[in-house]
Amino acid sequence: MQLLLDRSEEGDRCGLGLVPGVVRRLASESHHGRVRIPHMGWSRVREEGGHPLFDGMDEASRYYFVHSYAADPDDPTDVIGRSTHGAPFVSAVARRNVMGVQFHPEKSHRYGKALLGNFLRMDPCL
Repeated sequence: MQLLLDRSEEGDRCGLGLVPGVVRRLASESHHGRVRIPHMGWSRVREEGGHPLFDGMDEASRYYFVHSYAADPDDPTDVIGRSTHGAPFVSAVARRNVMGVQFHPEKSHRYGKALLGNFLRMDPCL
């Protein structure tokens, strides 16, 4: 997902620019104290905007994450999912027929399998 954006705080290389925005390092402090970075483990994704990628998913759906950076799109309508690790972060984006997720669907058991199934059934001309 991070490659889809314009650039990253992680280095000086350009991204693909398919989703305008910047990739930023996750905050290591929260109002609860220090947060372990990288974020590794299972987290929920709060779906936003009714995107078909999350059709049939419920609030109990959990996905496997391993990351230290997260997308910060310029346009809030490009955000289709958020998660929390100390603080909220963008965990899924979509802009027309370009989509990306921060988590690993292939490691996310039945939830990841369902998400990949949704992707395969989607109209490619969104």
